[in-house]
Order: sequence, then structure tokens, then C-alpha cells
Amino acid sequence: MKRIIINILSAIFQAADTLFCKLHIKRPVVVVFMDGGICSQMLMYLQGQYYAEQGLDVRYDTRWFDICGKDQFGNHPRIFEFTEMWPMLPFKSIKGWRLWIYRHLFKVGQLMNEELPNPKTITKSMYLYGYWDLPGEAYNRLWSACFDIRMASIPAGGGLRTSERTVGVHVRRGDLAKGDNPVYGGVTDGYFLRAIEFCNEKFQPKKYIFFSDEPDWVEQNICDHLEQPYEIMRGNKAWEDLWLLTQCPVIVASQGSFGTVAAKLNPAAVLIQCNNEHANRERKNTYLIR
Repeated sequence: MKRIIINILSAIFQAADTLFCKLHIKRPVVVVFMDGGICSQMLMYLQGQYYAEQGLDVRYDTRWFDICGKDQFGNHPRIFEFTEMWPMLPFKSIKGWRLWIYRHLFKVGQLMNEELPNPKTITKSMYLYGYWDLPGEAYNRLWSACFDIRMASIPAGGGLRTSERTVGVHVRRGDLAKGDNPVYGGVTDGYFLRAIEFCNEKFQPKKYIFFSDEPDWVEQNICDHLEQPYEIMRGNKAWEDLWLLTQCPVIVASQGSFGTVAAKLNPAAVLIQCNNEHANRERKNTYLIR
């Protein structure tokens, strides 16, 4: 019965919204659901800006961080940090009864790898849930317009003391430590040791800096194999670690998007990725290893 009532309300509200938008009484409202870590938050922000640049009224739903805010196993926190890292970017959230209306009566279903609806075809409000694909041209344009690392906040402790021979390594464990994730793929523990061996031969690094959700595991399983000095970041917020990783001239990426996003924020950096089907093979200055 509840589902029937919601379906009826949805049809009524959507019909009224379409009419009001057609008569220019209101603009279509696009509400974008946000979840995950800082890199996911950045991607979802771009989804909203895809519509904002066409004049639609864009709002962001951050409720997930209040009611869930954990990885898929509930072990590691996922905190809403987007506005901390990018305070200069316009950001409007939506809460309360307005959020309930859009979330229940205007939700647009999404399939895996489905492209976002064309903003020029939008005639009524909608609530976007899930990980949609941005058209490539729009993604690159919006990324350049929104994410300039020089405009980001700087961590309270300041930057890193890096040189051209500093290597930053992101080691994602937690909910991606085992198996082959369908979105990000998987890497073996040996991948990091092989990546370090490659860096030693190619770049003769003077120092390694590690970023991980399991720093103790990194110290026990990776750092014991190092001859160079190393530092393990502890106690930072995710956006602070992302900012610091961008300062490293050589970046070793784990599974997930953290390392590749850091490299995208610093195009001059060398990026090292696992050579699997999820690797970015178009980026220049990139090495793929097994």
C-alpha cells in the first residue's frame, strides 16, 4: 500500500513539476546523491555541475554521511569533506521535507555505466542516485573548470618536503583488500613491492611516503623491505592525504581512484598503476606494471 501511495504521489508531483517548468514558473531541480570518499564526492559534484552549467537548479544530498558514512564493511569512516577541500566552489545542499519529496518522488533509476541524461532534454526535476558516467568531453571540461589544486585548501600542517626523487604510495586496504572489485579491480600485496622495485630502478628515490587506511599493515608488510627512509601518514583527513599525495612527483596508485585522482590534479607527476583492465592507458607519463 505504501508503495502504491508513493507511486501515485510521484505521478502527481512530476506532472505538476513538468507543467510549472514548462510555464517557466520554476526551473527543474536536479538533486545529486553523494556518498563515498573524497574522490567519489568530487565525481558526484561534477555530475551536478553538468546540469548547473545549463542553468538548472542543482542541489546535493549529503544525508548518507549522517546515516551511514562507512565503507561497505563498516570499518573505515567516509566523511563528507568536499567543501573542506574545495571551499571556493559553489555548493548547495538539500535537507528536510524537500529532500524527502525529491528522493522519493523524483528518483531516476540508474544502470551500471549508464550515461547521465542530457541536460538539454530535462523538462522536470529529478533525483540522481548512483554512479553515472559523464560524457568524456564534459568530464574533462568540468574537471578543468572546477579542480585546480592551487584553489584547494592547504592542510593545517602545511605541505610535504618533497624532491624530484620522492615517491608517494597509496595503499588501499579495507573493503578492497581482497578480491577483484568490479569497478576498481584488485591488486595483490606483491604489486606494491614490485612497484617499489620498479621505482628504485627507474627513479632512484630518496624517500617513500605512504598513504593508507591501514598504516600498520603497510609498516609491517611493505616498509620492512625498504632501504630508503620512509614516512607513513597518520591521523590526516582523506582530503588532506589527497592534497599531500599530489605534491609527490612520483605516485604509485592502488586500486580505487585515490592515486589516479591525485595524479590528475598534478599532471606533471609520474603515475604508476597496476597493469589490469581498469588501468588508465591514455594518460601520458604513466607506467603500468603487474
